[in-house]
Amino acid sequence: MPELGPVTCAGCGLLCDDVTVETANDGVRLWPECPRGARWFSERMRRRDEAAATIDDEPADVESALARATELLRGARRPLVHGFEGATVEDARAAVALADRLGALVSTGSLAGAWPGAPAVPLRGASTATLGEIRDRSRLVVIWREDPETTHPRLLERLGFGGEPSERTLFVVDDRDTATARRADVRLTWPPERDLQALTSLHVLQRGLPVADLTAELSGLVERMRQAPHAAFVYGPGLTDGAGGQRRALALHELVRALCHERHVVTLDLPRAPGTRSADDVLAWQSGYAGAVDFASGHPELFTAIQPFDDADVTVAVESGPGGCEVAGGGVEVSIRTAAPGVEASGTVHRLDGVPLALQAPQPEDAPTAAALLARLLAEIEP
Repeated sequence: MPELGPVTCAGCGLLCDDVTVETANDGVRLWPECPRGARWFSERMRRRDEAAATIDDEPADVESALARATELLRGARRPLVHGFEGATVEDARAAVALADRLGALVSTGSLAGAWPGAPAVPLRGASTATLGEIRDRSRLVVIWREDPETTHPRLLERLGFGGEPSERTLFVVDDRDTATARRADVRLTWPPERDLQALTSLHVLQRGLPVADLTAELSGLVERMRQAPHAAFVYGPGLTDGAGGQRRALALHELVRALCHERHVVTLDLPRAPGTRSADDVLAWQSGYAGAVDFASGHPELFTAIQPFDDADVTVAVESGPGGCEVAGGGVEVSIRTAAPGVEASGTVHRLDGVPLALQAPQPEDAPTAAALLARLLAEIEP
């Protein structure tokens, strides 16, 4: 039974770097045990028999696929670069360089569902902290409509909620019966459609102003916040997805800003995918914005349209699965398998709190990385 490690696991945004992997005929096992991480490694270790590239679902060589992808991108009127679920910093840099050359729209978020609105953090900023600061200083942690016990299995342990008694208090805002909710010291169970009202009411209450239809849940949370010298709000797609999602995120950050007048309050965003934080940070470095950035005018602009993706005629998906890049347009789809970061290729990734970590390559592969592939496409497109 081959043993690999210690290595960094990118099965979720926590990027645990103390993981040992054992492979056998019956699957992959991780220590410390983590079903999500084991599934992540398993998906990437079984890809070696896949075709190096496909054109319209037919096997092809990489050079032919690159030539067809280049042809599609040269003729693109409104290209879109998206995905980044498993991307490294290097992959994101190459993708942004390609988008800049193409005059493309770049999106690091989900393309499905209702447009949530203009990104809140680029508009107003955010008070953030590392996992270590929250663990060492926060006496109140509020998890807003997320279930990290499932999506980020070791998060509560990293935030100081281990098995031993703790002086900190865990609030969970969620009307679902989740594993995280069952660990809460206090549960707040209003439905999702009340989130914006609740956040706005909390903002008003902390200023000492009256609120109509005040509930005991809200007043209790405000009182706990007033008693805590340091507090943290943990949120993610459960708050920000769907129509008006970024308005709710903006309300949360406005609340945090107001609370910081008398105490230190921070937020921790749980990204939908491990590569999202890396891509957002690269976009911020290179364009000044994150989330959705439009290069069509020749310079970066924060994209805030109501229906942002409807007019894309060619799309480039970067590391949107176990490993690969796809270029699609006009009924033609080109897919090129890339070396999966963290298993077949090394790279740099950012933990969900922004801390950079290295990914190892315990099983190196001859396939190109997404960064190398995108650089090739850029070189082919350049005049």
